Formats: sequence, structure tokens, C-alpha cells
Amino acid sequence: MPVYKRVEISVETDRVLIIRRCRVLRVWCQECGHEVDMVDISEAGTLAAMSEPVLRDCAAARRWHVYEGQDGIGLVCLESLLKSV
Repeated sequence: MPVYKRVEISVETDRVLIIRRCRVLRVWCQECGHEVDMVDISEAGTLAAMSEPVLRDCAAARRWHVYEGQDGIGLVCLESLLKSV
């Protein structure tokens, strides 16, 4: 009688995201409790692979820390964004 061996292979993957920006915006995030990098809504959309209108609707559900910048542009805490992507 033949003997069959079972071989199980597990593959673990990691994802690395490199963000290069010319202008770094460091701002105090009240929810994180420390200074963080902020990205504007359009950059957040690129990172999350979402269009801007969908991104604004999903921001609360995904618990992103969203603030309004001095120029009225929406800013997203990069740490909270990357935790959910």
C-alpha cells in the first residue's frame, strides 16, 4: 500500500509603501497625541486608491484623523491612513 505525504507550504508577505514628497507637513495630531506627517485629501486618495468623493465618505468609517489646513484644504494624518490601508 503506497504511503502519501502531505506537504503544506505557507507564504508570508509584507507590503512596503515608500512615500516621497517634496514638502513635508508636520502637524500636531490631537488624536495621536504627537506630531505626525499630514497629507492632503488628493494624496490620501492616491495612497488609499480611492477617488476624492469616496475618500471623504470613508474617512469617518475608517477612523482617519482628518483636519482642515490653514488654506482650507483637508489634511489626513498619515499614521491613521496607513493603519487602515
